[in-house]
Formats: sequence, C-alpha cells, structure tokens
Amino acid sequence: MTASLVVREPSSSAFAALFPGQLSEKPGMGEALARRYEFASSSFEEISRRSGVRIDESFFGVGSASLHDDLPAQVGVFATSLAALETLRRIHRLEPAASLGYSLGTYAAFVAAGSLETWAALDVLLEAERLMSEASRRGELDGGMAYVVGLARPAVEETFAALTPDRARLAIATENAAAQFVFSGERALVAAAVDAFRPVALKTDLLKIKIPMHTTRLESACRGLQGFLERGVSVSQPRSALFAPMLGRRVESAEEATHVLSKQISFPSLFGPTLKVMRETGLRRFAEVGPGDVLTKLVRWTVRDAQMPPGALEDPDSIDAFAKSLAPPPLFPFEEKTNLAAASASQDVRRSENK
Repeated sequence: MTASLVVREPSSSAFAALFPGQLSEKPGMGEALARRYEFASSSFEEISRRSGVRIDESFFGVGSASLHDDLPAQVGVFATSLAALETLRRIHRLEPAASLGYSLGTYAAFVAAGSLETWAALDVLLEAERLMSEASRRGELDGGMAYVVGLARPAVEETFAALTPDRARLAIATENAAAQFVFSGERALVAAAVDAFRPVALKTDLLKIKIPMHTTRLESACRGLQGFLERGVSVSQPRSALFAPMLGRRVESAEEATHVLSKQISFPSLFGPTLKVMRETGLRRFAEVGPGDVLTKLVRWTVRDAQMPPGALEDPDSIDAFAKSLAPPPLFPFEEKTNLAAASASQDVRRSENK
C-alpha cells in the first residue's frame, strides 16, 4: 500500500518537489550551496569521486567547456538537485509531500520519495548513461531532439505523419504542456520537422542532445538497465507520493518503481498531464528543486492556480525564502502584540493613579 497523500486545503504548506532534467545545467550551479553548507560540499566530493566528474571544476565559476556534455551535465544537475533537497531537509526540516522528475530528474525524485538511496540512484544514472553512450558509439542511437511551442498535439502528429509513418523514426518524446512538445527521432527527420513547424508554430528549434530520448530506439539500452537493476539495486516502496511522467500518474509499488527506472528513457514522457493529475490530488504548491527555471514555467503554463516561488530552489537564498513562505503566521501579528502591550501598560498606569 502506498503512503497516503492528503492535501486538506489550498493554504496547506504541503508542496511537490519537481526535479529538472538535462539542459538545465549552467555555470555556477551548486557553488553557493557548497560554500555555505559542509554537507553539500561533502556530497559534491563523493559524487565527483564515484562518477569521475569533478563538480567544482566542471561547474563552479564560469564552468568548463565540457559542462554541457552528457555525463557532466547529468551528474551536475543530479548533484545540485540533491544538495538543494538536502538543504530543505537539514536546514529547514521540510519534506516534499510529492516528487516528480523531468527525465533525468527521475533519479533525484526517487531519492526524494525514499524509493532509492542516493548512491544507488547515482549508480543507475551512470549505468543508463554508459549504456546509451555505448549504443551511440555503435551507431544505434544516432539521432536528435527538438521542441515546438504553440501547436496542439493533432497538428504536431499530422506533420510527423507527412514526413514518415514510422513513429520509431520520429515521435513526440515529451508532452510538456498543452501546446509544448519535445520530439525525438532520426536527425534528418527531426530537422525536417523543425523546418515544417517554423511557419506555423510560435517557436521551434533543435536541442543540443544527440540521442533520440524517450523513443523505442532505446529499448536495447533499457534491457541492459533492467539487468543492472536485477543484479542488486534495491528499489523500495516510495515513502511519500512519487509521480512518474512515463505513467502519467503516481507510482503504486516498489515493483512499479523498478519498471519505471528500467523503461522511462524509452517511453514518452507525459509531464504536463502528470502535473494536472497532481493538482487533482489537492496539490497546489510546487517548487523546482535544482538548477534552472524550465519546470517553473511549465507549471505556470499548466496549473493556472499553482503557488510557486519566482524561480528554482537552487541556492541558499532561494531556499531560505521558500521556507519562510511556508512558515505559519504568528498567533498575533506583531503590530497587534504591540497594541496589546501598550493597552496593558496604560491600564497599569491608571490603577496606580487611582491608588
């Protein structure tokens, strides 16, 4: 049985943590957390040791020239997201009522929900990246990704059908919102789709990812990842609500969590619809935990009455401000307290004069 999720009223301080994916990486991410908190610095050191990616050299200051490469980007976003989550927990005693990851953010979301231990999540991330890199070197995953904004799903799929009837060659990878899609496929077909969308869409362009993520072309990598999980990765029943865009709903069991971990890179991601499902449970407050503001914008587009901080929780100041916004109001406002004290003092003076 899954942990219950009950959000009793709109003013509840319960919040959903959203964890960003690749392309949210940027110079300087994580640096302020490492400078202020020893636990963040220690976590970065251990992640650097286990992954071979030096977080400080890759991202602090102006960052390195390779910070957008697949492995550094994935490890860096994961590390920064978990450092922000740990700051919420250790400094402010805040736990998300629910978690949702955007593609790569799945690993941090599993940690937040208690379904994976931190180092197990990193191991799965590294194995998935290794399997995809090897498949790419063999020429199995040559492709690309792009996005389109301002068109409904039927119009997007109609354009794809005109280019190829084979959805293994060109398909929607992520439904970000009602009129925002990421699509994947063969490089030439992805580029042709971008050209076809330009005259009719609000915005469209290629993404800097060379693997056709969230398509059936990653099924062989998923089989390898499933074997890796079966060889000893412990996946637990989520302790708090865990939502999966692959399913478009909440994860119900440890077995289902394992299924999501092994398959999500080859399945389309229903991120926008999943946000709506979360809202239907009563969640109204969301926070992007990690670098960037991509998910913050998607929530505002999709959940019109959402309560959110102005940007992501990615440094001590933004996390402090968010924690203060959740703090309950004082029993008596400060001004009222002052007035009560003044009234009491006045009564004492009058009693003294009457004596």
